[in-house]
Amino acid sequence: MFERSSKRVELTQAGATLYGYATEILELHKVAERAVSDLVELVTGNLTIGASFTVGEYVLPRLLAAFTQRYPEVKFSVMIGNTEMVHEHARDTSIDIGLVEGLVEDSQLKVTKFLDDELILFVSKNHPLAETTSISPEEIALKLKSVPFIFREEGSGTRLAVEKALQKLDFKPEHIITLGSTQAIKEAVEANLGVSMLSKWTLRKELKLGSIKPIRCCNPITRGFYLLQHKEKFQSRATAEFVKLVLQNDLTAILTKF
Repeated sequence: MFERSSKRVELTQAGATLYGYATEILELHKVAERAVSDLVELVTGNLTIGASFTVGEYVLPRLLAAFTQRYPEVKFSVMIGNTEMVHEHARDTSIDIGLVEGLVEDSQLKVTKFLDDELILFVSKNHPLAETTSISPEEIALKLKSVPFIFREEGSGTRLAVEKALQKLDFKPEHIITLGSTQAIKEAVEANLGVSMLSKWTLRKELKLGSIKPIRCCNPITRGFYLLQHKEKFQSRATAEFVKLVLQNDLTAILTKF
């Protein structure tokens, strides 16, 4: 099964063939376990979720709190990264469910919108514009021309959405700062390093505390959060129940409760 040399050990052709079958057997064993649990009406097992940063850090924890109250026997693990990473994990079936900001187009995946979001332009409470509740799209270029605009990193669903929103407003920032997390952006804006635009779900605490100020610049800038599922991946009872929770009509009530 193995070929040994002075430097390393490698699988023979027979070993590689056996390894492939062993991997399939282990996967079938997992599927069989899930199927048996489902037959006896027990919602148990493991649930692997991939989530983009905004959803994973500000929406998913509340969903998991509600889900755990209903099904405490389910064990879950969460992978958090940008939208591109979650998309790839959904494609290769290494996660049961993906939750991302922004629409993903992929023929191998079932993509379902589960929540509405709004992007909010905001500044520090100490910024000269903090007392301004709204500015017209025509005023944006003039009043924000010399102000650094803080973006998320490339590959982020939020960055893509913000870039599209600014394009519609015909505003191209002259000075751009890129930070790798939503929390870092909020801290930077609070420190009056620049202005930014983020999901309303990420700003709830800061808006309540008054450390940042929202500025209305046009009609609400909206987007969706989406659920990703591979069309050919076996869906356990735990997965099905979590999907049911995510897609229910009163999801906003759950998110504001926890």
